[in-house]
Amino acid sequence: MSSFLLVLFSVFMAATGQVVLKLGASRLGSLFLSRQEIFHDIIRVVTTPQILLSFLFYAAGFFTWVKALTKEDLSYVYPMASLSYVFMLLYSHFLLKEPITAGKFIGVLLIIAGVVFINR
Repeated sequence: MSSFLLVLFSVFMAATGQVVLKLGASRLGSLFLSRQEIFHDIIRVVTTPQILLSFLFYAAGFFTWVKALTKEDLSYVYPMASLSYVFMLLYSHFLLKEPITAGKFIGVLLIIAGVVFINR
C-alpha cells in the first residue's frame, strides 16, 4: 500500500473514531467527574458501546499511522493529518446534521491546498 493511502486511511480511521466518540458522548449526557461520582462516570464511559467502538477506530488509525511513519519522513506525513478536518466537515454535515458555512468550506479548501503544496 502506498504511503499516501496509509496516511489517508489512518486519518479516516481517526476521524471516524472521533465521530463515533461524539455519538457515544451524546448518549452519556453530562459527566460530573466529582469525587463522589467519578467511579460511576468511568463505568458509564467504558460501557458505552459507541465509546468502545471509537477505540477500535483509533487503534486502526494508530497502527496504520505507525506503518506510514516507518515508510516516510515525518515532514511528508504529518501535514496530511490535517486532512482530518475535511473528513470532520463531511461527517459533521451528513451524520450530525451540522451546517457547512462558507468559512468552514473555504477553510477546508485552504487545508487541501496546503497539503498539496507541502507535498509537491
